Amino acid sequence: MTRSLFCFFILFLTGTCAEAQTPHISGNVFISLKDGTLRADLEVSGLPTANRYFLRLNTGMAIRFLRDSTNTFNYSLQRACDTGKSAESCEYWLPAPDGKGRYLPGRFRISYVGAFPVHDDPALRSERGDWKGNIAFNGQTIRATEQSVWYPVILDPEEGRAYTDVTYDLTFHTPGAKAHYLNGSAPQYGPEVRFQTTTPYPLMLFAGDFDFKKERNTWLVNTTFTAGQALVVDGWFTKFRKYYEEHLQIPYGTDITLLASTPVSKRNNWMFVTYPTIASVSPDNWLNTLVDEKTMTISDSARLSFLAHELGHYYFGSVFRPNSTLHWAFLEGMTEYMSLLAVRDLVGKSYYDRQISQYVEASRKLTSFVPLGRISNTNEVNHTYRYQYIPLLMTALEQEFGQERIWQWLSGVLHTSGAKTDYVFFRESLLNSGIDPNAFKAFEERFLTSSNSLQDLLALFPAENSR
Repeated sequence: MTRSLFCFFILFLTGTCAEAQTPHISGNVFISLKDGTLRADLEVSGLPTANRYFLRLNTGMAIRFLRDSTNTFNYSLQRACDTGKSAESCEYWLPAPDGKGRYLPGRFRISYVGAFPVHDDPALRSERGDWKGNIAFNGQTIRATEQSVWYPVILDPEEGRAYTDVTYDLTFHTPGAKAHYLNGSAPQYGPEVRFQTTTPYPLMLFAGDFDFKKERNTWLVNTTFTAGQALVVDGWFTKFRKYYEEHLQIPYGTDITLLASTPVSKRNNWMFVTYPTIASVSPDNWLNTLVDEKTMTISDSARLSFLAHELGHYYFGSVFRPNSTLHWAFLEGMTEYMSLLAVRDLVGKSYYDRQISQYVEASRKLTSFVPLGRISNTNEVNHTYRYQYIPLLMTALEQEFGQERIWQWLSGVLHTSGAKTDYVFFRESLLNSGIDPNAFKAFEERFLTSSNSLQDLLALFPAENSR
């Protein structure tokens, strides 16, 4: 069996195509919820072959040493911090013996420690200042994600790939912690726990004072759902998962974990995905108000759109990881478009129509607009562009070429490995899906490259445009 066929087979079964070398992290992590400290003594192995690379670690971490795997000698590290590249991490590398290149051993030992603020008094918290990449101590829990880079992450700039997904064998020591959760494993009770997996995952860590339970196909971490409410949430998760599986012809993957957390600020309120975890960070316990206790239904249909979107990130975010100039268009835009279709078919067309109206209104306010075919850097795809304009553009594409063809295209994109997700890829992948070249050229000239493309797109939705 050729490697490409093998990867396709593995991708079809699991949603991932594992490289021959996947980083493996083992060792011990020591956490103080009271003092806001994290210390790690780790061994990292299974490293990729890379001529140019960076080892990234959170800016708040001080490296005690990086030693060879036999624990015989220390490596000499070079370090650089560039907030333009990463707001959360610094870059480290080992100079090659000839002084001209970089050396990356197959395995190494690393010890580091970091200290972070403990925001245990809500009255003293800033209005804002929490985000996915934060290492957040609130006095009761610690929350950290792959974006926090609380564990060593290898970056290969030539491939544009960060090895955030790792296998692991990690033991956590957290005095006073009631429970621990590490992405990819079932949560465990106790101040000292060990997590192991041979399947790579990005590492989201949550530890401290919380409870958890399993409801059919969904882990519920730090939520206060009743049994009935949990059943409603799991039911919708199952509906959305089956919908995506049927239309994309790719199995969804492992069970989802729904995690509730509070921010270390007063007003930050958002959701994010570190597959298979969907996390809500909310000062007003938003997640726990998701299901109306009296009617046992989702309290607001708009919240179903959020859930559909976050579940869709398994495909655009885990199965397929966009990069390059259209990173945001694929990561958020395609996910939002898929969630729009899911809500239309599973919730109702009236909500779908309201969403289209919102997309139109938001897109009308775009300034410094650049047509998709002329995007030259990721900053040109701002929040409105990725969350409102792209799904509206995809709706126009669907109207022109048919929903079935668009689903085929999305499935084809998800089966692509190592692509540079720029406009050339967008165009060629559409044509490879079977779209007529002449018809696409006409669509392209009107909606993808023209200086009037935004106005022409809005003109397709006159009813919504006039509201």
